[in-house]
Amino acid sequence: MMQGYTYEGAVDCTQLAKVEHLKGKTAIVTGGKILILQPWKELALRSHIQKGCNGLGEAYVRALVAIGVCIGDPDKERGIKIEQELNGTKFIRCDVTKWEEQVRLFEEAVAFSETGKISHVIANAGIHRPDDIFLYSGNHEEPKEPDLSVIDVNIKGTLYTAKLAAHHFIRQNGAGGLPEQDDTSLVLIGSGAAFLDCPRAPQYSGSKWAMRGIMHSLRRTAFYYGSRVNVISPWYVKTNILSDNDFKHVSSVGVKFAETEDASQCLLRILGDERVNGHSFFVSGKKWASNGYLDLDLEDYPNNPLIREIQEDQMKSAPVDLGLFV
Repeated sequence: MMQGYTYEGAVDCTQLAKVEHLKGKTAIVTGGKILILQPWKELALRSHIQKGCNGLGEAYVRALVAIGVCIGDPDKERGIKIEQELNGTKFIRCDVTKWEEQVRLFEEAVAFSETGKISHVIANAGIHRPDDIFLYSGNHEEPKEPDLSVIDVNIKGTLYTAKLAAHHFIRQNGAGGLPEQDDTSLVLIGSGAAFLDCPRAPQYSGSKWAMRGIMHSLRRTAFYYGSRVNVISPWYVKTNILSDNDFKHVSSVGVKFAETEDASQCLLRILGDERVNGHSFFVSGKKWASNGYLDLDLEDYPNNPLIREIQEDQMKSAPVDLGLFV
């Protein structure tokens, strides 16, 4: 049974992840367009923006393969190939910005789970594109309506995922911190852009800040249905989220990249420890952390007593109505 949220300091990220108890459970990893269902153990999908074998979504899936998850891929040809190679898998499509398709995703996950339950949901779907909010139309031009598709995928899609995750967790576990509740968790995928200056990308930065806001809103109530919520924010990782030229520029100025393996190990550390709730993890690479990731310890303002006091007053005015979770 989850306990009420309490701050106990930063999570020790030098500890190895414990994954033994994850076997046989069902996980969902959201992506943009395509997903693979594995009916007897785990379920996953990847973001359509992270193609190839080096995407973060695929890294999360590969981390779960060791405990019985199949690989999902946004490429239809590859998806069909995986379906043919892995016995008992099913290939389906899902656009995370469409509510009815996410509803179907969760229903399919329940139907193909050997327990009929969903244990972990990783809200990985996300895109990055040239941000025309920054672009100036010109002295003699009227401003044009910006394309907000980044917001649609990164925020709207994630909120759909969070809503459906909570619905299924509550339906499985009930509410009110019952002793027989199983551990369930929602992992939100942020970015270094959620807490670092990221010039000329206000949509992307704003959408990743939103992951922290969603986590803060849920972490003190998630335990009522046996759940927890955390954020993973990757540093530069070589995926298709940016162009080759962009990554060449980043590399040319001496920036050391993180690895997809660092992100996958961070995910396992979170899923494997039922005590981890309400934290932001930074996939930093080995430059800043021996295991390639660390708990930023930002979300509880450990070195700012004023904000901690303000936070306490904020909670005084926000009583939890247990009826909301039934």
